[in-house]
This record gives sequence, structure tokens and C-alpha cells, in this order.
Amino acid sequence: MSKIRMMTAMLLAMVAVPALAQQANPAPAPAPREPPSNETTGIAVGRFIGDANTAAPHVTHDVMFTRTILSAGDPLQPGNPGAVLRYNKEVALWTLPEHNQTPIAQQPELVILYVESGEGRIDDGKQFWDLKPGIAVMIPPNQAHRFTNTGDKPIQMLMISRMLEPEVKPHDGLLVRDVNLLALTERNVHWSNMTKYVFLPPDGYYPTERFYIVYMNPMTIAGAHAHTRDQEEIWVKITDAPALMQLGSEIRPWVANSGFVAPPNGQTVHAAINMSNEQQAWLYYGRLAPPPVPGAPRPAPRPQNPAIVEGVERATIAGRPLSQLPATAWERRAH
Repeated sequence: MSKIRMMTAMLLAMVAVPALAQQANPAPAPAPREPPSNETTGIAVGRFIGDANTAAPHVTHDVMFTRTILSAGDPLQPGNPGAVLRYNKEVALWTLPEHNQTPIAQQPELVILYVESGEGRIDDGKQFWDLKPGIAVMIPPNQAHRFTNTGDKPIQMLMISRMLEPEVKPHDGLLVRDVNLLALTERNVHWSNMTKYVFLPPDGYYPTERFYIVYMNPMTIAGAHAHTRDQEEIWVKITDAPALMQLGSEIRPWVANSGFVAPPNGQTVHAAINMSNEQQAWLYYGRLAPPPVPGAPRPAPRPQNPAIVEGVERATIAGRPLSQLPATAWERRAH
């Protein structure tokens, strides 16, 4: 009997060891799967894309041309191509011909501009600021402004406009920054995005809005991700080198002055792909976080990198009196 008991104990031990091992090891994780294709979700991604190069030109400020890239609309309902902006009114390319000047104008919307090419100035009737590639301008609602092209080539500016909510306090006067002088605020976000914060809520924006310039180094791809129904993310390409845009299971060539709104269905991912040997740049607008709850405590601000703070101070340009400008030829003739 002792031998039988011994053999039984050995068999039970042999059976128990695998059982204990199975309990110690967790169940294998499910295999990762890609998000659904555009065919599965039934989304037509062409509706979320706009291109200034194929848009009909219209006149703005009496002498400038505007070509719409994206316009206001409901991104979750059927509508016209490019009419997908929930929070903004328009994204467009403005062109001021060489040796031309607009009259002083005002508009009810907040306008943000980024100068792509050309040289000139903007003024408010009292002060002026120089315009050149890399200059960004915030024009508050009902702010007087005038553009002058002082060069031999057109000035091209990407423009975003929107009506401000009543609770937003706009900036007092024109706000001008030289993006070339800003430090990189974010680095390697979504794998490859290098970002400069240009305008933020303290400058006169909604509390959860951001306006950036995003750079991608040669031969890099951003990590594809999706956005939900209450978010709005706009991308417009600034540079000319070859690139691709990914929207869900489809890709498109990405040329300068074209862009998209990320479909806010929580399923259609998006990404940028830099196919060139050059660093490239994109204009970015994002409204990703929910609005702050009135009366709720605000989270403590994160400590600021001194280089970033110094960059913003250095990049913010003060206006100079118009009286310092020499009179133009037509002004001399008028007098």
C-alpha cells in the first residue's frame, strides 16, 4: 500500500504542477486589430478635405483674393465637400498682389493669419508691423487693420476665422508673432510631430483651443489616431515637398495649401506622412478638450520651460508708429 500511495502522490503532483502554472500565467491578451476601414464605417473622406489650389477665387478686402479650403458645416451629417467646420467659420488662402494695399477694414470674426510668402506690412491706422514668411497675426473681432504689399511678389497668407463665444475676452489690438523665433513646445508627439505653440487661450482664444505650427522631419510618419464627436482638429500643409495624408483606410497626395478636418467619429484615424528629404510644416488648429465646468477648480498649471517662455517674449513683436514710415509715391502725389 505504501508503494501505491507513493505512486498516487507522484501522479497528483505531476497533474498539480501544470494546473498551478496555468493559474500563475494570465490569459493571453487579444491580438491587436486595426480600426475599421472607410468602407466599413461608410465614410466618404473626400468631404473632409479641401484644397485652395482648386477652389474658386473671390475678392476680400476689395483688392485681395480668397480661396476657401474648409468652411462651416456639420461633420457628422451629409453636406457639401469641405463644409465640415463645427467651431470655425472658414479656413482659406488669402493673396495680396504685389505693390497693392487694402483699405482699412474690420470684421466681426476673430481672424488668425500665417504668412507663407511675400513681404509687406499690416497696420491698424496708428501702428504697423512687418510681414514676412513665418509671421503669425491675431486680429480680434472689430479690430481695424490694413495690409500693404511692399514687394515684387504676392503675399500669401493662410487664414482661420471664427466667431468668439461671449465668455471669451479677445486680445486688445493686433497680436503679431514671429514663429521663426519660437521654441519647440512639443517634441515627438504622435511619434514625429514637433510643435510650436503660436496662440493660446490667454491670447484671446477659447479655453480649450490651440493654434500651432507643426513640423515633421524627413522621411517620417505620424502615429495614426482618431477624434471624437465634440472635437475639431484642422491640418493645412504649408510646405511644397511631397507628402501624404491618411484618413482611415485611404491616403491622398498632400500638396501645399490643402488640408482636412479629422472626421470626429472616433473610428477614422488620420496621420501625416513626410515622403521627402526636407523638414515640412503644417498649420494646426485643435479643440480637443471639453469646455471647463463653470466654478470647477482649475488644475494647477504645469511649470513652463524657460526657453519656451523666452521664445514667446522674443517672438512677440511690438508695433511701430506709422509716422516712422516714409511716404509712399501715391501719398506724396496726394499731398
